[in-house]
Amino acid sequence: MSEDKAVLIKTAYSYYQKGDWDRAIEEYHKLVDLDPKDLNVHNMLADIYAKKGDAQEALQQYDLVAQGYDQKNQVDKVLQVYRRMLKLVPNDVELLNAVKNLADKYLDRARQAEEEDPVKAVEIYRSILKAEPGRSDTYFQLARLLTKTGQKFEAVELLTTLLSSLDPETQKGRLVDVLQVITDLDPLNIEAREKMIALFTQAGQTPAAVKGLQDLIEIYISKNEFSKAQDAAQKAIELGDSSTFYHLGVVYFNLQKYEESREAFEKFLTFQDGHVGALKYLSLSLLRLGQAPEAVQVYLKILQIYFNENLLDEAREVRQTILELDPTNEAVNRYALEQIVPRSEIMAEETLSAEPVLDETQEQQTLLSQAVDFTERGFYEQAIDIYLNMLKHWPQLPDIRVRLQQVYALMARATEPVEKTPSTEEIKSELERELREQMRRELEEQARLVQAQQQELEQKREEEQLRLKQELESKLMEQVQRSKEEELRHQIAREYEEKQKFLTAERERLEKEKADSLNRLKAELEESKVSMEQKLREQIERETQERVQRELQLKAALHQEEEIRRQEEEERKRFATQRKEQEEAKAKINQEILQGMERLRMEKEKETKNQTASSTAPSKPMGAEKTTPAAESQESLADPFVRQTLAEIYARQGLYVEALKIYEKILNEEPNNEEVREKLRDILRLKGI
Repeated sequence: MSEDKAVLIKTAYSYYQKGDWDRAIEEYHKLVDLDPKDLNVHNMLADIYAKKGDAQEALQQYDLVAQGYDQKNQVDKVLQVYRRMLKLVPNDVELLNAVKNLADKYLDRARQAEEEDPVKAVEIYRSILKAEPGRSDTYFQLARLLTKTGQKFEAVELLTTLLSSLDPETQKGRLVDVLQVITDLDPLNIEAREKMIALFTQAGQTPAAVKGLQDLIEIYISKNEFSKAQDAAQKAIELGDSSTFYHLGVVYFNLQKYEESREAFEKFLTFQDGHVGALKYLSLSLLRLGQAPEAVQVYLKILQIYFNENLLDEAREVRQTILELDPTNEAVNRYALEQIVPRSEIMAEETLSAEPVLDETQEQQTLLSQAVDFTERGFYEQAIDIYLNMLKHWPQLPDIRVRLQQVYALMARATEPVEKTPSTEEIKSELERELREQMRRELEEQARLVQAQQQELEQKREEEQLRLKQELESKLMEQVQRSKEEELRHQIAREYEEKQKFLTAERERLEKEKADSLNRLKAELEESKVSMEQKLREQIERETQERVQRELQLKAALHQEEEIRRQEEEERKRFATQRKEQEEAKAKINQEILQGMERLRMEKEKETKNQTASSTAPSKPMGAEKTTPAAESQESLADPFVRQTLAEIYARQGLYVEALKIYEKILNEEPNNEEVREKLRDILRLKGI
């Protein structure tokens, strides 16, 4: 069966090349009978019908092809088929609407498949982008899905591709949105942050540019890339941000440029003179410069701040440092702290004590644990004190300097203004005000309803009186006509009085119901007030508990942040390694394809040489008299869609050399066509090459 089909394919294609459309159609229909689901054969039939001028049959075959690709969610190929159909019927409204809504339909299909089959949804999104590369909404949808399925760096790469297609002159807003998503997914993506800062700077959005530069400085410092951090800090200062002098001072200190570090911290302190972190860095810079008296003056400022804030333990530590630098300093005596014992005496007592003392390693671990605990609880200054003292005693420990920089970065973030959270009393007052307002609105609504009911009753009473009057007049006229005027008048008067009594009783009943309704409404409002107060208390208690939970979660998040950054860095490196390996494998496969194609070509040449040299005289070609259809056939082979379809038919039936020639021609025109390269690899595997 396979050999018969291969013969049919060769025969059908030979008729196609000669432009003999009727015989080509006949042969391709035989192929359809053998395999009704072969979309390539249906596509060739549609193309032949179109060239023959039979638009109706061509549209039917194209429709079958489009349905087949639609079932495979290949929107790009469905769109190609629709475009070929539009060449036959350019003004078909239904087809035009289908083309217009095609991508939106597949977007809906992808969204529905996200939960049940994410892999299928990703394929649909990629097919949409292949058909319409300019759809930025699809890029965002696909990036979101990739992130959701744990492929964060694939999402970043996808959005980076979108960036290259956006015009920086006319699409700045969209560029910023894409860059923001990239930095949210990959906070350490320096390239994206630099582009976003450049856009903010060009647009004159100075606060946003400064904030981006500060984030970039912290990333550089965490990676010990101090030269780049210095350049970023200089740019932020040029934009008018004075708080960046703090970061610049930290950078200079780590670069051992202590004079520049001192100048930077002094400039920062002119704006924030009570910043303990900057004061401690300034004192260390002065000590490195050999300016101990100036360092003592700075430590005295720190001592004053700790004493005012009632941080006595920290104040005692700073006082001890001052006395070590200047044992005769009398300024420390102004502070009512317990007597500080010199460190030499403490060490002597510890040596003479019978209790075992900790060795140096244990002491370091204890101090590190204390500093980490302070950092997790948000006591950054206490943690800084521990790290600074450790630097003085163990300057050879490199990890201490990194931890100190991280704490300073956390403290700098903590000093940023945050949105004020309303107090419990403010929440309670606001809820009580809303309750009173709600009660007032409900009372007004009830009063309005009662008034409307009263007006309705008045209107009914007037209508009833008018009706009674009309009845009385009518009856009176009748009685006059019957000469019984007096009797009827008395009767009508009695009826009128009865109606009046009835209306009076009805009015009294309504007044009573109104009073009862008002009393019942007041009782219900009172109950509602009690219930609302109870709910208010419960809500306040619940919000207080939630606030405590959020604080605990925030501390846990700070503790996990460093671990997450480390894991992301490892993941980024692993992703880069995979990309490099993929590129090397791709280059190797391309080389193997070229070698395999050359071997197939040599085998074909060898096979040709072995054939019989002599042959009968060539007969007149069947299509010799049909020059125009043949020319049209050759012109159709210039269509990449038709060429690839023919190549797939040949490859499926084992006609590898013919398929190879077509694929080679396609690759000469489209060197980056990965789909064709993959099909070539499949052919070479089947041939054992």
